[in-house]
Amino acid sequence: MDRKTLIFFSILILIPVFSLFYKLKIANLSLLPMPIEDTWNLQVFLYPKENIAFSEANFPLPKNFGQVKVHRWETQDQDMNFNLAKTKFGNMAYWEGEDWDVSRPIGYSAKVQVSPYSNDDPDSDTSKKVSEKQLDYISLKFYQPTELAEGKKIMASIHPYDKDKLNAAKQIFYFVSEEVLNTSKEMKLVDTLLVRQGNAYSKSLMFSLLCRLREIPVRTVAGFDLQKVSEKSKDNKVRFTFWNEISLNGRWYHVSTTKEIFGNKAENLLPLWKRVEEKRDLGFDPPNLRYSAYVTQASVNRYNYKEYSEEVRETNSFLRYYSLYTLPLPLQNLFRVVILLPIGAIILGIARNLIGIPTFGIFTPILLSMFFWETNLWFGILFFLSMILIGFFERYALDKFYLLAVPRLSILLTITVLSLILFSIWNESFSLFNNLTITLFPIVITTIFIERFSIMLIEEGVKNTLVTLSGTFFIALVTYTLFLFSSLQVLFFTHPELLLIVVAIQLLLGQYKGYRLTELFRFREIFSKLQ
Repeated sequence: MDRKTLIFFSILILIPVFSLFYKLKIANLSLLPMPIEDTWNLQVFLYPKENIAFSEANFPLPKNFGQVKVHRWETQDQDMNFNLAKTKFGNMAYWEGEDWDVSRPIGYSAKVQVSPYSNDDPDSDTSKKVSEKQLDYISLKFYQPTELAEGKKIMASIHPYDKDKLNAAKQIFYFVSEEVLNTSKEMKLVDTLLVRQGNAYSKSLMFSLLCRLREIPVRTVAGFDLQKVSEKSKDNKVRFTFWNEISLNGRWYHVSTTKEIFGNKAENLLPLWKRVEEKRDLGFDPPNLRYSAYVTQASVNRYNYKEYSEEVRETNSFLRYYSLYTLPLPLQNLFRVVILLPIGAIILGIARNLIGIPTFGIFTPILLSMFFWETNLWFGILFFLSMILIGFFERYALDKFYLLAVPRLSILLTITVLSLILFSIWNESFSLFNNLTITLFPIVITTIFIERFSIMLIEEGVKNTLVTLSGTFFIALVTYTLFLFSSLQVLFFTHPELLLIVVAIQLLLGQYKGYRLTELFRFREIFSKLQ
C-alpha cells in the first residue's frame, strides 16, 4: 500500500471513529435504539386425567385486547371437533369428541405481542353515575348471597365511602392487600371473605366484589405473568394468575392485590379472560382435565425507533438536524433497505476479486438478495428458478421469429408479470408462502436476468452458464443471510458514517492484484512444477 492510499484509508477509518466518540461521549446518545422484546410464543396442551369415552374441554385463546395483539394461532385437535366462542371478555376454545386418549393432547399454539398497561397514576374521580357500557362491571349477579352478605360486612367495617372513587378504591385495595394474607392454596371467594386468607384468584375476586358494592367499575382478569417465565422458570411453564382492572374517569388501570400494585404500569402480562366473576372455574383445576402451558420469547428483532428519535431531538447537538431519524417515516424505511447495499457490495468484491466466483453482471447478486429479502426466500428461489426455466425455452421459441432486442425484452417482461400474477393467486389460494409481499424488484431483476441468461447460454454453453448461475445464487444467499441481521441494519442506519469504513475496505480490495483462490486451484499443476 503506497503512502497516498494509506493516508486516505486512515482518514476513512478515523472519521467514523471520532463521530461515534462524539455521539456517545459528548452528545450522550445511545449506541443503538433499545430492542423491543414483547412478542411471545404460547403453547397450551390439554390432557384427560384418564382415558374417557366422551369428553369436552375448553381453554381461553388469546384475543386482541388493548395490550395484546395476536399475530397467528392454530389448534391441535386430534380427532375432536373444535369450536371458538368470541366475546368481548375473551375467546374461549372448545373441543368435543369421543375416545380421548391420555397420550394424545389437544390444544393450540399462538404468537402474541404484549404491550404494557399504558395508563398509570389515575386522577381523582368524583363521578356519580356509571355509563351504560360499564354497567356489566358493577353488576353483582354473578355473586352468591353468602358472598354478598360477607362483602357487605367488610364494607361496613372499612367504610370506603369517600366521594372520590379513587380514594375509595385505594382504601379497598389496602385492606385486601394488607389484611388478607397470601397463600398458595386453592381458595374459594367465600372462604377468603371469612378467614381473610387467599391466593391471587380469590383476592382478585374479593377486590372486585368490594369495588362493585361501592359502584366502582372493575373486572377480574385471568392470564399469564410472562415476567415469571423470563426470570425464574427454566422449563418455560406457566400457570394461570389473576389480577384486576379498575376503571376511573373512563380509563382502565392495572391492580394486583397480591403484588400490591395499584394504577402503575405493568409489563409482560398476557390477559386471556376479562370477566372471571362469571367464569369461576378458571381459578381451579378441572376434575377430569390437566393443562400445560409454555411461553417462550419469540426471536423477533424490533427496535424502539420512536424513543431513539426523541432522544436525538432532545440533544443539544447539530445531530438533531442531520440524523436519519429526523426524516419522514417513508424515507426512513427506504434508507433502512438501501443502506445495506454497500455491505452486499463488500461480499461481492471478496467473492469476485479474492475468491474468483463468477456472477451474472456486477450487481445482479446484490439485487437478487434484495429480491429474496423483500418477498420471501423460498418464494424468491422457486419463482426465480421457474423463470429461468421459462427463459431457457423462451429463447429457442423466440429465435424463430428473429425479433429485435426491445420487443424481445417486452415479451419477457410480459411473461414475468403474468407469472408473478399466477404465483400470487396460487399463494393466496393454497397459502404456500407466509408473509409474502410483492414489489417491483422481481419484475425488473427477473426480466434483465433472463435476457443475460439466454445470451450466455448461446455464447458460452450450458456448463459455464450453470457455473455462473450457481455463483450468482451463492453470493445472493450469503448477502441475504447478512441482511437478516437486523442489528447490523440498525447500526448503519443509526450511524451512516460507518459507510466510510465500507469505502476503506473496498479501497483495500481494489489494491489487491494477486491470484484469486480459484486460480490457485485451477493452476495448481503449473505451480507444483515451478516449485
